[in-house]
Amino acid sequence: MRLYEQRNNPRSIQCNYCYKTGHNKRNCPTMKAHWDANPQVHETYDHDSVVGVDKTMFPTQYQQWYGDDNARNEFRSHWQYMKTRFAEKPKARKPRKATKCGFCGEGDHTRRNCKAMKNFVYVLNETNRGYRSVFYDRFVEGLGLGAGALIQVQPQNSEPTVAMMTSFPTDNIMFTNLKSRWSDFHTKMNVEIMLGDRKFERNLFDGAIYHPNYHDEFNSLGLWSAIYGSWGTIQSVVSPAPNRPTKEWFMGQAPCFDWVVKKRGYLYLMHEFSTIIKEFYPHDDLREKLGGEVYGRFYR
Repeated sequence: MRLYEQRNNPRSIQCNYCYKTGHNKRNCPTMKAHWDANPQVHETYDHDSVVGVDKTMFPTQYQQWYGDDNARNEFRSHWQYMKTRFAEKPKARKPRKATKCGFCGEGDHTRRNCKAMKNFVYVLNETNRGYRSVFYDRFVEGLGLGAGALIQVQPQNSEPTVAMMTSFPTDNIMFTNLKSRWSDFHTKMNVEIMLGDRKFERNLFDGAIYHPNYHDEFNSLGLWSAIYGSWGTIQSVVSPAPNRPTKEWFMGQAPCFDWVVKKRGYLYLMHEFSTIIKEFYPHDDLREKLGGEVYGRFYR
């Protein structure tokens, strides 16, 4: 097909209006000139009064067959196209959208000055403090986990042996550790373990601590069940970490949850975190901070 064979040759383009090569009708200077010269036809089909449209619009070789009537016919057949392309269009004034907060869904304000969002950030931060307090008592002070702790591990197809926990990043300890590892909100707490000359990482909240009666006592583990497993890497703590941080220092680390509330709405986040908030929020003003409607919806 010629059109395909000459697709890369710009001179093969032929205008469907004036029949000249090198451009198409979208960029035809003759068409635009004819339109500008005949404002009387811009709104109505008044082609009897068309001026300046004659056979000179065509290439010389076409003019021996095409006359002025052919030129006027081309103008008439392209009139609707020209009107669509060249006529000034009234600028539609878009109705102003009502202000609506992307976090709480209420009107008359945005996330920038949403009181519910500020209160919820406070709840998340205080929940995290409560969580870190329990974590410290249970795993740092209770089990002795931390950098430098000697732990018993059991490599695959090997006897139990002693390894060292060489890294214990406390800034990754937050209540989102308890979310499923497939959740958008899960935070990994990867500890680093040195076994002989081999170093490897393990997410503490992926069944890393061995629990001998895991299946029998699953329900008693509650929210902490994610950290225990029947095939856990850490069998026991042989010697606690020698330089464990004080609880005061440990509680002083507080991540900022401002980014969370910019990504999701109020109800979405409550569906994700309501159980954890109820478990670890350390104050008795939760109804006041969340608002009676939201509180009643999730904590009946």
